[in-house]
Amino acid sequence: MYLLNKYPHPANCEFVTDPGACEDVRTIRLSIDAGKGDVYRITAANPAIWQTESIDTEIAFEPRDPSRRETGNTNLELNSAGQIQFSDGQGKLLLESVPFFTFGVSGTCWLFTFRMTADMQFFGLGEKQRPFERSGGSYKFWNVDVWADHSTKSVRENKYDPDYISIPYVIVKRNNTYIGMLLDSPCCSFVSLNDRRMKMNQLTGDKQPSFFLGAENGPPSLFIVYGPSLRKLTRTFHRLVGTGSRPPLWALGNHQCKWGYAAFSDLTYLADNFEKHRIPVDGLWLDIGYMDGYRIFTYDKKHFADPVKDIAKIRQRGYHVVPIIDPGVKRDDNYAVYQNGKARDVFCKNPQGGEFTGIVWPGLSVYPDFLLDECRRWWADQVARFAETGISGAWLDMNDPACGCVDCTSMLFRNGALSHDACHNLYAVLMAKATKAGFLKLQPGKRTFLISRSGFTGSQKYAGNWLGDNFSNYFHLRMTIGKSLNLSLSGISMIGPDIGGFGGECNAQLLIDWVKACFLFPFFRNHADLSSSNQEPWVFTKRTLHITRKFIRLRYKLLPYLYNLYIHHECTGDPILRPLFYEFTDTRALALAHIDDQFMVGPAIMQAPFVDEQAQRRKVVLPKGWWFDLVGGKWLEGGRNITVKKHDASTPLYVRDGSIIPLQKGVRRDNRNDLNDIELLVAVSPRFRKKAHYTYVVDDGESFEYRSGVGTEYDFTARNVRGEVRVDAVARKKKYGAVTYSIIDVNCSGAALF
Repeated sequence: MYLLNKYPHPANCEFVTDPGACEDVRTIRLSIDAGKGDVYRITAANPAIWQTESIDTEIAFEPRDPSRRETGNTNLELNSAGQIQFSDGQGKLLLESVPFFTFGVSGTCWLFTFRMTADMQFFGLGEKQRPFERSGGSYKFWNVDVWADHSTKSVRENKYDPDYISIPYVIVKRNNTYIGMLLDSPCCSFVSLNDRRMKMNQLTGDKQPSFFLGAENGPPSLFIVYGPSLRKLTRTFHRLVGTGSRPPLWALGNHQCKWGYAAFSDLTYLADNFEKHRIPVDGLWLDIGYMDGYRIFTYDKKHFADPVKDIAKIRQRGYHVVPIIDPGVKRDDNYAVYQNGKARDVFCKNPQGGEFTGIVWPGLSVYPDFLLDECRRWWADQVARFAETGISGAWLDMNDPACGCVDCTSMLFRNGALSHDACHNLYAVLMAKATKAGFLKLQPGKRTFLISRSGFTGSQKYAGNWLGDNFSNYFHLRMTIGKSLNLSLSGISMIGPDIGGFGGECNAQLLIDWVKACFLFPFFRNHADLSSSNQEPWVFTKRTLHITRKFIRLRYKLLPYLYNLYIHHECTGDPILRPLFYEFTDTRALALAHIDDQFMVGPAIMQAPFVDEQAQRRKVVLPKGWWFDLVGGKWLEGGRNITVKKHDASTPLYVRDGSIIPLQKGVRRDNRNDLNDIELLVAVSPRFRKKAHYTYVVDDGESFEYRSGVGTEYDFTARNVRGEVRVDAVARKKKYGAVTYSIIDVNCSGAALF
């Protein structure tokens, strides 16, 4: 796995010649289990090759019940040539493996090979760099500490793989039909979509190009999921891996961080300046300097004389404090956290049976063995005790796990019984799970907000993810969109970059362009490196302050819409950020699958930001239908390309015809929100012949009482009658007060938000 740019090859595999038989030379038999909703699981077993000890990746596979004669819209079977063939209900072949090269083994490594057709395009794969469309690439899934494990040049120029997050989930697009392929393995895995480089035809003799995917170790397991639409595929995928839970409302606000924020005085500085400049903000973040010698779960007394009182003062002003927490525990016999963990034997072992030791911020450090139930309980106790200081959430960093210059493969799990590669990629998820348990132990009725650097399939159930340490340049700004869209399709709902860029120097124009491009991303945080200059909105020019403030305020105005997208996501799995072809049909005339500089925010808003440094004009693709241009204040016909000019005071932003968007009233100058008193931005053109519909939900924004039905729901409908928009409202439930609303008809008000 350390050969990050090298991959296993089928030429070194012995292939199972008769996958349906148990008398094979390798005594391997492939098993196919059909699940509910067109989900299939393909597994292989041989205890002599793969460790059989269970590692729960929390995939919620539901087998079909044969007694109920459940059927799906597809069929997956093995034919006499040893091929996996996946067909739809009409018998149309959707996917097939390479004849006689279906499943191969090389030592503990295993892989599946499939034919690649000319109409296939590939998406997903979690956190990967360019391209947005994945064809032609080879990818490895092994969580890394990017700045430590790749060269600075490759990171700065976006030419590296793997990344912090590993989600080996391939979306196969065949015109407008979609198939998902999920490797259920926490070991180092790989996907190669580069037939030309891998010379597969020389091996298989097959006329068609092919691709392969597999893992270096662990019991083989592959899920195949059918769409047929991308929306249906994504919803089915989320039934397997889980959705992100409803966040506290404040988590969707503005967040401010910098490596160097370490003290109560830093928090006061931020609070004072956000108030002075009347910029709404919710989260004030602390980086590693707040700790006593980088010892986790401590405060440096020089920075916080009384942490409980200091943080309470910040909370009384309406702000939430979010500190960083790393997994590395300083190896110090005078440090209570280390003493307690050692006594309970919760740290990872090395091959000699001692404590595995890495070198991170505190120096020599040991690592919690999160695969142990006892360790997760111990960690939750530490988190709960730490959270008593008044913090509102946590920023989980270095959980790849990062070990500095020390080889992490000597870190063993389950008291040394389990090799490192068996669950390397799960480490961050298990840390997030234990951290969430700690916050819930202290406040069981309150929603938790965690942001993690690393992750794996399903990690959205416990934490959101930011895109890790990026750079202040336009390469990283542009890359952010496609990278985030594929992460969204791979299950991560709470996602966002370091606004302005982390490394290097951000200038005034670059900060403006970052804010405008990302002001509606799910997670919105300005963050900079220790060696970088400050990049808060007020440190540049008055023009920079004016523009960035405007867009942060606009984010808060749109919070009712963003919050309802999360409510919908929790129920369905529909992502917050969506590529255009999630909502619209891809055609030859309007090839939406190649667009990585536009995106949908939910079903109603399309954004096309300027992300190229020199560009003063850009092409905008308007999908079929009609769109209201919030900058120009007019309706535009879709199904075509248009060209727009760059203006610092605005960003190309469009509302889909037939949309109702809930807004907060007025200009938002602080973080006080009232989602019971709203405006409805109604975009229904005279050409829209149907009723527009929107279900609006509001709750207390912080508790789990909504799960018991405590909330308010309104059904709004709107239609255009002879040029006049009429809105009707039906209260379905009023268990969190009534909703009062006023109407903004875009046909009358023009550029309503600008």
